[in-house]
Amino acid sequence: MTLLAGGRVVAADGVLDRGWVSIADGRIEGVGTGTAGRAAVDVTDHWILPGFVDLHVHGGGGHSVLSGDPRGVAGTVEFHSAHGTTTTLVSLVTAPGDALVAAAASIARFLADAPADTRAQVAGIHIEGPFLSAVRCGAHDPAHMTDPDPALLRALIVAAKGWLRVMTLAPERSGAIEMVTQLVSSGIIAAIGHTDATAAQTSAAIAYGARLATHLANGMRPFHHREPGPMGACLAHPDVVCELIADGHHLHPDVVRLAAAAKGLAGIALITDAIAAAGSGDGRYDLGAREVEVSGGVARLAGGGSLAGSTLTMDAAVRNAVSWGIPITTVSRAASLTPARLLGLGDETGSIEPGRRADLVVLDESLQVVAVVARGRVVHGELGTGAS
Repeated sequence: MTLLAGGRVVAADGVLDRGWVSIADGRIEGVGTGTAGRAAVDVTDHWILPGFVDLHVHGGGGHSVLSGDPRGVAGTVEFHSAHGTTTTLVSLVTAPGDALVAAAASIARFLADAPADTRAQVAGIHIEGPFLSAVRCGAHDPAHMTDPDPALLRALIVAAKGWLRVMTLAPERSGAIEMVTQLVSSGIIAAIGHTDATAAQTSAAIAYGARLATHLANGMRPFHHREPGPMGACLAHPDVVCELIADGHHLHPDVVRLAAAAKGLAGIALITDAIAAAGSGDGRYDLGAREVEVSGGVARLAGGGSLAGSTLTMDAAVRNAVSWGIPITTVSRAASLTPARLLGLGDETGSIEPGRRADLVVLDESLQVVAVVARGRVVHGELGTGAS
């Protein structure tokens, strides 16, 4: 058994000062406050948060998941794990259909044979495209965008062997509502993104089961007070979780505050939308078939153009959101429990409660990562000794 004691624990019912968390057999055994009564790892002046759950990751640490290369997937997972992410989706971008099928199949093969810790950390695949709007393509290649194709979706589902968890599409495209129905009936989350849809078109997709807004406001028709578009519809519908890229470049802090206020505790999910450049410095990188230039930590299509993913990590997103005045309890939930519940994993991870997986992030007073605990084991950083 391991006991962490003396820190501020962001638990399910609020912050526990001088809190403690006991871990046994990879699970949280107990949570409390005050004197734990046995030998413990002292985490005084530290924060203990649930491990982060990132719904949207293309790469990191110089690695990319876009081709499905196992080394790229493993390297990406390892990089983001060091920044507190204990559960993630690996996200593909718009590409020719056969390339997406091949990438999904490669990731599925890798996960079937991967170590148990890697399989536990990767919750599945998110395919962002190709059923998107060329008008709001962002860094995606519009040459490969197409109307929803049921046959291609079936091929992707078969190739992914149960690992396809989320697909982003534009609700205004011909056949989109039928595809939302097909996704929902297949147990896949239908996400709204890279879209020029009206509020009415967006609401129709939500009525048929779409439950996620892919990086809210980015790659979307802008909000207008007489035509609120997808942003307004997704903020207004309580059943939709809105992804937020809290890097200070994709969204103004006021927009993040607005979304948090509008959606409440269960309605926002912090994501990274990270590409290979995350953690690797400025320079030129590939995003699928497109070249990206990173300058000052901001990724754009080479030659000056759309934002192209981010260099964000989840710990930085948490620090940013807290610095913008959002309560740490709200931020923690957006980084962990809300995305976990969206994925159907809320009984396993995303909160510090007895019986949950011991997925934890220990942060110092500046919210910098000190240690990451995944399934009860320290996988990054150090906590010293304190087992009994």
